[in-house]
Amino acid sequence: MRGSPSCPAAGAAAARRRPRVRFIPADPLAWGPDGRLQHASRYLSHARLEKGLVLSLDGVGGYNWLPRFLRSGLREGGVEAAIVIYHWSLGPLGFWVADLAAHRRNRAAAGILAERIAEYRRRMPGRPVVLIGHSAGGGIAAWALEALPDGCQVDRALLLSPALSPDYNLAPALRGVRERLYVAYSWADLGLMAAGTTLFGTIDGRHTPCAGLVGFRMPKHLPPDGREAYTKVRQIGWRPRMIRDGNWGDHTGFTTARFACRVLAPIVLGRSDPGDPMPPAKG
Repeated sequence: MRGSPSCPAAGAAAARRRPRVRFIPADPLAWGPDGRLQHASRYLSHARLEKGLVLSLDGVGGYNWLPRFLRSGLREGGVEAAIVIYHWSLGPLGFWVADLAAHRRNRAAAGILAERIAEYRRRMPGRPVVLIGHSAGGGIAAWALEALPDGCQVDRALLLSPALSPDYNLAPALRGVRERLYVAYSWADLGLMAAGTTLFGTIDGRHTPCAGLVGFRMPKHLPPDGREAYTKVRQIGWRPRMIRDGNWGDHTGFTTARFACRVLAPIVLGRSDPGDPMPPAKG
């Protein structure tokens, strides 16, 4: 993975103001007073962190099954960096609708994630960082990018079937991306990305088919720097030929281990740059 410049430290005052987010399990990126990780694991070790950091967010419900498949595929595809599943949801006990509606809490969770990214940048400058969000986790990932301190960026971000409205303005999030933001969407994901978000809402509070179905559209009347930021976006629409890579176009397709190994791992490693550029806004 290609590295990027270090980021400024997240201030102690910001840490003291950190909002309390209930039901989130122990912070996987918590560092002890001795400078060691408090929750080291197979995928989160000092040796792996020396090679970079990949953060993966699941959708509503907090089941975290799909990030596990994705993590396995990334490892098989040659990703040697630490791969961290970041828990942001209220949990699997019927809270998935609450996950969509808890806007203030979700923004707080994204802010904490941004602090963790900045802290990693401070502790291990120059290592690559990749942020991946699936479904509603794509919204949390976008908001974390918006919340990064000035001068702090991830190298690449991937929004897989994002449960954000298609007209959501990505320009503030793109300031937190150094190289590329990839958006993967599927017109075959009608059940959740069309009917589901129309009935229950997107994570940004709109009742509409979401970007996970049709991709994003550049908002009208963006200033020049906003339009320039959108040049970082590449959109990857599902095609039937992706079935051979383990992606059937459903809501889980972009997170299967086979797809992660064959398609996502080269993106994470900076060896592949697929997708279509964002077309200009209409009107």
